[in-house]
Amino acid sequence: MQNNDIKFVIVGFDGLRPDCIEKDMPHLARFISQSHYWNNYLATFPTETYVNHPSIFSGFRPNRHGIIGNAYYDRRLDREHCIFRGNSVASIIAHDQQPGGVISVPSLGERLGKAGKTMRVICANSSGSTRLQHIHADRFDGHMNCCVHDLSQAIPINERQALQAKWGNGVNLMFPDFAGTQLATDIFFDYEVARGLGDVTVLWIGEPDHSSHEFGIFDEKTVQARRDADQAFARVLQWWEHEGRDQNVQLVVMSDHGHGEVAKHFDLQTYLQEEGWQVLTGLDINAGKDPTEADIVMVGTYALGLWVNQPSMPRLLKLRDDLMRCPAVGLLFSQPDPEDPSSIVGRIPGTFSEAVVFSENMRGPDIRVVHLNNPESGKLIMSDELGIGAGNHGGLLPQEIHCLLAMSGNAFAEPRVHDQPAGHDDFAVTVMSMMGLLDPEKALQPLPSARPLNEALGEETTEEKPVTERLRLQCDDYAQYIERVHYRGETYVTCGARETEFEDFLK
Repeated sequence: MQNNDIKFVIVGFDGLRPDCIEKDMPHLARFISQSHYWNNYLATFPTETYVNHPSIFSGFRPNRHGIIGNAYYDRRLDREHCIFRGNSVASIIAHDQQPGGVISVPSLGERLGKAGKTMRVICANSSGSTRLQHIHADRFDGHMNCCVHDLSQAIPINERQALQAKWGNGVNLMFPDFAGTQLATDIFFDYEVARGLGDVTVLWIGEPDHSSHEFGIFDEKTVQARRDADQAFARVLQWWEHEGRDQNVQLVVMSDHGHGEVAKHFDLQTYLQEEGWQVLTGLDINAGKDPTEADIVMVGTYALGLWVNQPSMPRLLKLRDDLMRCPAVGLLFSQPDPEDPSSIVGRIPGTFSEAVVFSENMRGPDIRVVHLNNPESGKLIMSDELGIGAGNHGGLLPQEIHCLLAMSGNAFAEPRVHDQPAGHDDFAVTVMSMMGLLDPEKALQPLPSARPLNEALGEETTEEKPVTERLRLQCDDYAQYIERVHYRGETYVTCGARETEFEDFLK
């Protein structure tokens, strides 16, 4: 599998649903048709950007890499820093100064740096999202991390200065993000290709995620954003077909998650306050409120965490019961039961263990909530942070979980479609294995345990079939389920929801 001379160009389309490609993105569709393509490629839970990027670029799931949400509360930190905000470089740096760092495992960029290889990131997401793709790019010669919406945050400083000399501070984020897509692609060609690509080069386009949140998944403006991203990819594809492929460059296209559709708003904070709880949100704490003066710290708006002050079991059971009575609540999770950590039931009876979905972590909330949603329609309930009809993600709808992966190049076998389930950690392990970065005697520890995607390398040696399972919990009138699939020693989550009539709540 190992080939020390290969390079990778990874083109990301943030929030791209596979079912939106054929109609709006013909250049991407053509590449996929001639590549290894996984039609069961799955994001990790929670299906949020700042959770899935560390998985893509480390080979570990959230229970190991430690980014458990786009934002979360860390009880161990002081009031000024206790809310982690993944869109903020300053917040990432503050949390990275804690023991173990903000990402608790070595990243792809760090493994490349230790091996004397390079990784360069050009991204049109937020500056925080960009930083999480290669958080320590300034520690290794020849590495780079730059957000086209804020080049003042690019690292290391010599790259920042060179980028700003040509493109100033980048371009403002607007919707659709045509300017961000254009600048990211220009930097790829006019800066990276011109000087010689790194061993791994990431060109991450922020669309269609930006426009899906702003306008809706199928709104005409979002369609235009997808088409514009496809035109940017056409430039990359033409270069790769005429030059890059012959230079041993392997081309990858991927997305980090999909999207559901906001169907109704619900104010969970007000509901809990009416049930007698004092609730502060992450925004309240950022505004100066003291988290210790509340019963609950709530962070998130669709998939969210609840941290309980003085979390005795009677208090946790009352909170559980209040949530189970709420018609807008979907899934409920708690941390694993320390006396039975392998159980599907969490520490709080009636809730799923977060270990079932690989999100358990010392930073995790006492109870994690996913608002009510509908796996058939892809519609969901959340706070009024986003408008009705907007796209959103974070839960376990199939429309949120399913995302894109296709790869091609001379290091791969003859292209074909793969029905096997696969995830971001598998992708990372495949790249790292192909580049010789996982030698147990030389590599940074710990090593990821995900499976390499041997089906794309001509090394598939088993006829093993995926095995599906449905896990179900019921507590009085409240029932919820998780669907998973097992394949080659790995487990993937494919769906999860509360058992209820979703449409009744919309009336």
